[in-house]
Amino acid sequence: MAVLVQNTGAGWDRELYQTLHDRVLPDVTKPPAGLISHAAMPGDPDGWVVIDVWESTEDYQRFLEDVLIPASQELGTPQFDTKIVEIYNLMVPPHPI
Repeated sequence: MAVLVQNTGAGWDRELYQTLHDRVLPDVTKPPAGLISHAAMPGDPDGWVVIDVWESTEDYQRFLEDVLIPASQELGTPQFDTKIVEIYNLMVPPHPI
């Protein structure tokens, strides 16, 4: 079942997010297995929010453990809080924004 994954982190900014993003996804034409969509934005009052849709929790966990956590540890990034919710209905337009 598809899931929405929301990662929020204080102490994050656009530059740090982009550095990690470039490390874990050097070629945006080759997304990780199971990733349906990805959005990133500033959070309130500070920090950063990343919202992904994955085909399954297992796909996200695999990416988290194999790619995201090791890259985050290498860069010494601040912790982020994660919320995972099963999606009941998902519509993806044919042309991304």
